[in-house]
Amino acid sequence: MGFNKGEWSELYTFLYLIDNPNLIIVDENLQQKDTTTFKVLEFLLANKTKYKLFDKDKVIKILSNGINKEYEISYINSQHKLLLQKIMAHKSAKGTFDINEIQPLINDLLDGNKLKGSSQVKGDLEAIVFDSIRNNNFNISYNIKSNLGAGATLLNASSHTNFIYEVTNINDSIMTQSNNINTRTKLIDKCKFLKDNGAIFNFIKTESTVFGNNLQLVDSNLDKILAKMLILSYEENIKDINVMLSSIIDDTTSEIYYKKKIGDFANAVTFGMRASETWDGINEVNGGIIIVTKTGEVYLLDLIYFKSIVDKYLIDNIKLDSPSSSRYKMFEIYKENNKYYFKLNLQVRFK
Repeated sequence: MGFNKGEWSELYTFLYLIDNPNLIIVDENLQQKDTTTFKVLEFLLANKTKYKLFDKDKVIKILSNGINKEYEISYINSQHKLLLQKIMAHKSAKGTFDINEIQPLINDLLDGNKLKGSSQVKGDLEAIVFDSIRNNNFNISYNIKSNLGAGATLLNASSHTNFIYEVTNINDSIMTQSNNINTRTKLIDKCKFLKDNGAIFNFIKTESTVFGNNLQLVDSNLDKILAKMLILSYEENIKDINVMLSSIIDDTTSEIYYKKKIGDFANAVTFGMRASETWDGINEVNGGIIIVTKTGEVYLLDLIYFKSIVDKYLIDNIKLDSPSSSRYKMFEIYKENNKYYFKLNLQVRFK
């Protein structure tokens, strides 16, 4: 069964945590903060299969029909170490590949299934976790972010993520000349051409009412902030969120304001919001992000007690991406009711 690096990393994380159930909480720089707050007691898969960590030596798989099967932790240990070696040996960050040595484990432990049931679900891993602070067990879901492969997309490009701008101080000739630019860096070049010719850009709205309303739930000005950053990414040819914020921020007050708004946005698209679906403001993922480092360590960025750290990590580690300019007709000026407009598309991913 062929998986991409992200899917193999999810399986690696699952096996690693069966072997090492005490979650290691880290800060935004992945420095350890705590190792005693959370302990995984049981994993829950989408197909209703449960994996109970019976003791330090065994894990018990419980199928939805009640049938049980035991596995030695020593076997799980050897398998996650082998899997890590195979993932790291595969140099390409993209595409699917087989790991024949792990297939028997997938067929047996996972009954031939992928770990995650649907790509439409925000959470990658669900578990019953003992919380030593509250002295109780809780059902918690986590995202998995692996540094073993390519950076995952947090907000996928679609027609819903289009931002519409009005262009003033131009004429039909400027519109035609701009639309005819077809260089390798045509979006940046179109932006520069328009600005050099005195064009003024004004954000009008998001093309999707659904996405616009979702952004309003986070903050009433969030669409304007994102629109400003989108334009800036082409005016100054920067995609890094942190660098972009540095260009916008001019004092301590604006630093607090912008980092709070972008942190809340990053949190929403990571844990709950989808551009194409009406969102109620409640996140699907309540536990945070499980990080897999380039060397295979597994850490937790905890959303329950350390949300500000999660937001800081997201701001430091995400960027705007450039989706297909032709598919989304970006910087293609069009005319309606004698006014000029163009669209830019928002896509966000990990660096």
